[in-house]
Amino acid sequence: MEKQDLIYIETQIQSTYRSIQRTHYEFIMDEYNEYEEENPGYRKSWIKQRVKDFYYLILTYLEAKKMPLLFASFQSEFYVKINDNSELMKDELLDPEGQPELVLLIEFRRYLEPFKLFDYTYEQKNEVQKVIEIISETPFILKNSRATVDNETSIYNEVKWVLGLYFPKTRKTNKARFIEAYNTYHPDILIPELKLAIEYKYIKSSKQNVGEYIDQLKTDSTVYVNDEMYKEFIAAIHISDSSITTRATIEAAWNERKFPENWHLVVTINDTI
Repeated sequence: MEKQDLIYIETQIQSTYRSIQRTHYEFIMDEYNEYEEENPGYRKSWIKQRVKDFYYLILTYLEAKKMPLLFASFQSEFYVKINDNSELMKDELLDPEGQPELVLLIEFRRYLEPFKLFDYTYEQKNEVQKVIEIISETPFILKNSRATVDNETSIYNEVKWVLGLYFPKTRKTNKARFIEAYNTYHPDILIPELKLAIEYKYIKSSKQNVGEYIDQLKTDSTVYVNDEMYKEFIAAIHISDSSITTRATIEAAWNERKFPENWHLVVTINDTI
């Protein structure tokens, strides 16, 4: 098999997996909200067909990678299930704060995880980078949504909506519980499928002490612990205009405070669009 063909199969595996996850989540939400589909049964039928497609993509990949034992094991384990309609839509709740996942997808992943490209940690880094890129477009998002920006909430409400297009389980506050002494702390945006939490800060005028905001985030980094669902964090600082401070100044203050490696900084300035 040509290298470009292998790359194509890898891309198809990734995109098919994500599209099944997204559509299954939408299917669950529709059932929960008792929403009646325009074409009843279509989404369920689509998921079943795509799960079958996913099965054959993995078979093709294992064959292309010349791994006959894995190929034979995968085919033997799932050939009957993939042809049994009752198996295709079975789901399971892996985490009480999450949503049910298709059992077959969970089982399929075991055969993909030995490959770095499909390793959760490797893939998560790419996905976190995608979130960082979206957050970096905060000025553009606010401009095009015509939002009235008064505080952090008015900012992250708009950004959350965009993030939800890519990560359907994105939610706001009150679903993670970082407990320290007698207090419980809640980040602004949560993306459970990436184990990612986002904290926003809004610097509106030069009267505000930028250093205090960085110190607040540093405090957050010490208390946003002990929730197994969230392992990566983004500090998003939005500045109303460039006369207040510079990106370089904030980054220098950030580096001085030695944040943990699982914390990422994104600085956006409103007049850069």
